[in-house]
Amino acid sequence: MPTFLYTARDRTGAMQNGHLDAVNEEEVVALLQNRGLIVTGVSRKESQISRAARQRSVRRLHGGVTADDKVLFCQQLATLLDAGVPLLKSLEVICAQVESRSLLVAVEQMRQEIEAGKTFHEAMTKHPRIFTTFWINLVQNGEASGHLGQALNQLVSYLESVRDLQSKAMTALTYPMVLVIAAAVAVAVFVLKIIPVFMGIFSSMNVELPFLTQVIVAFSRAAQRYGIFMAAGLVGLGWFIREFLRTEQGRWLMDRLLLRIPVFNQLFIQLQLAQFARGLGTLLESGVPILFSLDIMEHGATNKVYGRAIGEVKEFVREGKTMAGPMEQTGLFPPMVVQMVQVGEEIGELDKMLDRIARYYEQRVGTFIDRLSVLFEPIAIAVMTVVIGTLVVAMFLPIFKLAGGAPQ
Repeated sequence: MPTFLYTARDRTGAMQNGHLDAVNEEEVVALLQNRGLIVTGVSRKESQISRAARQRSVRRLHGGVTADDKVLFCQQLATLLDAGVPLLKSLEVICAQVESRSLLVAVEQMRQEIEAGKTFHEAMTKHPRIFTTFWINLVQNGEASGHLGQALNQLVSYLESVRDLQSKAMTALTYPMVLVIAAAVAVAVFVLKIIPVFMGIFSSMNVELPFLTQVIVAFSRAAQRYGIFMAAGLVGLGWFIREFLRTEQGRWLMDRLLLRIPVFNQLFIQLQLAQFARGLGTLLESGVPILFSLDIMEHGATNKVYGRAIGEVKEFVREGKTMAGPMEQTGLFPPMVVQMVQVGEEIGELDKMLDRIARYYEQRVGTFIDRLSVLFEPIAIAVMTVVIGTLVVAMFLPIFKLAGGAPQ
């Protein structure tokens, strides 16, 4: 029901200000007149949501919902609830601060759903692209226990750990990609711009080109003549690979490949173990039943191979067995993880053991990335030196041969 602000005078002429919840302005006037007041003004109170909607064009909002947006939303909501602010008012306050257009629309709609009588977790289910099953179950348990703020704080810890892991993984992969792109650009400039200059010099010198130089020159001519088609082919191949990876079969093949790439496979395995332990531990700590928790982790796994393994473990647990044995049978969980899970199940503190596993592998991921950065740089520089050096030598060989500096 909307709120209206009013000004009125009593029988003595004294001014009174206040607000009333009513269907419309006419009802406000009638209520005030029944109190013996003379109404001088009535206006509808502008809600925080209306202001947020009106200010969208003023605030600079980005389109997507980033990991930082989710963490900040959860932190703000948990802080407001812990401070005793009602849920509806908390969502109103957050609407004025959200920096994501999609998240702002979702929060506004959730507030309207809650005003209509829905629970918070029911309102969240209308936005599955933003709020996963993991979110919804933690919120549902928090609402049922009356400790929504505590559940959101647990969610904040989980989201921050996942964000940090993803950031570290991107750092580990971005640096090699930047070096590869830099090397490709250098080779392209050399092949398309510098080699043609040398080709003109060689033609005027009328010298027989060594085999290596002939190969490089032939490649340069092909790149100049068919460069557009090569570029179009690469773009088409990239599009095909992207679309294929969006399919179930493509995603499965890629996830299997990631776990087998030398050196980098250790990073991906440790990431999966950390995410599994952190996620399952958070769900169990918040009171979600183990079968339901395993189901959430199965469908939320970022790697399909580990998702299938978690599903196999879930089926054994459904039959009344422990987790440790099935985890060992999958061959994807190291002995240390299996042993710690077994101990946690035996002493009834599985969530605490999972937290220790998560912290261990999160630390391992950070250490691995630091070492990879140190080792990869000299290797990449050496490879780039060999490639560029080969091109340079190939261009100067005819000159050395003409000057008598190369063997006949």
